[in-house]
Amino acid sequence: MTRPKAADLAAALLAIVIVAGLVFALRTEPTGHGESTPARLVVPEQTAPAALFIGDSYTGASMLAEMSYACQAAVRLRWLCDPASMPGTGYISGGPANRFHIDYLGDSTSFDERVQQLAHTAAPNIIVLDGGRNDKFAPVEDVYKAIRGTAYDAHNAWPAAKIVLVRPRFLKTPADDLGFDDDFFDRLKQEPALEGVTMIDPIASLAGSDTTALLGPDGMHPNAAGNLRIADALVDSLTTEGLAAAR
Repeated sequence: MTRPKAADLAAALLAIVIVAGLVFALRTEPTGHGESTPARLVVPEQTAPAALFIGDSYTGASMLAEMSYACQAAVRLRWLCDPASMPGTGYISGGPANRFHIDYLGDSTSFDERVQQLAHTAAPNIIVLDGGRNDKFAPVEDVYKAIRGTAYDAHNAWPAAKIVLVRPRFLKTPADDLGFDDDFFDRLKQEPALEGVTMIDPIASLAGSDTTALLGPDGMHPNAAGNLRIADALVDSLTTEGLAAAR
């Protein structure tokens, strides 16, 4: 076996130096002061507002979250959709008084409990509270206090965010107020703690129309067409309230 010549060794060494130099150059960037710092990945600044939807199975849909009326509306408004929905829950339902277990989600939480949890991890520009459908079992006055407390806590958690309260209705019977009548929401509008909260009633716009073809197999939840129809109504309501360009 022949030994490599000195010239060959010198050439190999030079190649190693060149490669090392290229690697170093790729891993550094100039600072403007004749020095170099490690290169870093530059992530574009988020410009679209983030919308946090706290709701029930209606809000989250029984299909992919992206196909829910909440996220469809958010996409049209050029918001980032952050769904936080749990079936069977509400302002009271799913909370301490009647906690239940959901196979794929764990123990249920009320809307206010979700606000407390997400306050440490989420940074929304808009919070949409969409529920009450599962709270019909509770005394109306208790639901009133729970809604007021949840909206108040959401404001304290995210003082700069816009808060939207959606009046609960079912697509099957859009005119049914579920016991939460106009007086109920007129009182909420007068609450000093809820000053600045936007209250909308999108499903009511479908009252008087035949919604049978918009319902899923259970005859209660919206199907794909139903989610699309509610998304239309939700966008219209939010736009009317001047929230379409919320930041």
